[in-house]
Amino acid sequence: MSLLKVEDLNVYYGMIHAIKDISFEVNEGEVIALIGANGAGKTTTLHTITGLLQPKSGRIEFKGHDLVKTPAHKIVGLGMAHVPEGRRIFQELTVYENLKLGAFTRKDKDIAKTLDMVYERFPRLKERKNQIGGTLSGGEQQMLAMGRALMSKPDIIVMDEPSMGLSPIFVSEIFDIIKEISAQGTTVLLVEQNAKKALEIADRAYVLETGKIVLSGDATDLMNDESVKKAYLGE
Repeated sequence: MSLLKVEDLNVYYGMIHAIKDISFEVNEGEVIALIGANGAGKTTTLHTITGLLQPKSGRIEFKGHDLVKTPAHKIVGLGMAHVPEGRRIFQELTVYENLKLGAFTRKDKDIAKTLDMVYERFPRLKERKNQIGGTLSGGEQQMLAMGRALMSKPDIIVMDEPSMGLSPIFVSEIFDIIKEISAQGTTVLLVEQNAKKALEIADRAYVLETGKIVLSGDATDLMNDESVKKAYLGE
């Protein structure tokens, strides 16, 4: 069942045509990867889906709602969470305060249960719940950004470069967590420069080049595609 559908999306930065007629969809329960070089339009695509940028034309449909012109905070309320590039945690707030802010759109009484679930998945955050966010390591800040997104109880998490700047140990840990999140029923749309890692955990993937989707298919097939190997897998 299609959860998110993007159709004929065009996005401009002034006169620069950054996203050119791209179309793709994310089905419920999938891990979908968007891969491509720097400047290909991956982050721009995510920012447009999550309401941080307005497209020139095209349609973005999520759970039957048209997201174009829907404010970003209302998109969160519909069930979409964004883990931005560079983590973007609240540096001067504690781990606990950052996590609580992740639930700001929720009106139900189960926030404490979700917090316990996040602490169970990220024991390090529980250990450091009273620590100021800005004093955490890069990997711990990435875990905090992911935990904060989970606090909104999303149907889909949109992640932008979760492994950027992390040590190899933390990279493996972050990808294991993404697999766990998916296994427990949350759909994932992943932008990641580490194409090998992304394709290893994705169901399907789309390859962006200069604002266009040039390849798409099952992640396993793309890992074995000669052009993908040469351009993105270093083979």
